Amino acid sequence: MAVDGARIIQAVMRRSRIRDAKGIIPIFGVYLSLNQVEYYNRLSFEFEGSWDSHNSHEARDLLIEAAQECGYATFQGIRTSVEWQQLVEPMVETEEDQIHAFSAITVALGWGDLSVAEFIPGEKLVIRARSGYEAEGFLQHYAHADTGKCFMLCGVTAAFMDLMYGPDYPDGCFTYKAMETRCRAMGDDYCEFIAQQRRVEP
Repeated sequence: MAVDGARIIQAVMRRSRIRDAKGIIPIFGVYLSLNQVEYYNRLSFEFEGSWDSHNSHEARDLLIEAAQECGYATFQGIRTSVEWQQLVEPMVETEEDQIHAFSAITVALGWGDLSVAEFIPGEKLVIRARSGYEAEGFLQHYAHADTGKCFMLCGVTAAFMDLMYGPDYPDGCFTYKAMETRCRAMGDDYCEFIAQQRRVEP
């Protein structure tokens, strides 16, 4: 049975209407918060901008790693939840199916319009997004970017591979590393993230 992304998205959106007074959404075995993207974007972009231009790549790396660790824990909770077992697991027959299911859940959470462009099990994952709040937020408030600005989606792409092919949770985080090779904030038609196994320094 192929992964029915629309069905997953509808189920997540239906359940996400249940939230407490603080905006906490209990779904898929994890607690998600309903936040203003403007708040997250400003924190991220101003954090990056506070670094010296020669070291701004270090700021981006920190933001991507924070997103990767967040995605790793979040999607571990999701794939071990009752909802996953009931809704998603019957659709999953291959490793690629699980990646497609992860992507559908990400879309439902409002993080971006993700699609799997390329997947080589254990080696490489290419995710593309034609929409996403980070690139859109940057374009709205800043000038044209020289580097990718989708820190969350970049980290989450690596987290997908960490969960699939890294050591068992919680020791597999940062087994893979992702980079944003295209970004709508740089004028590209879509944002693109490539995750591959992290090289171990000798």
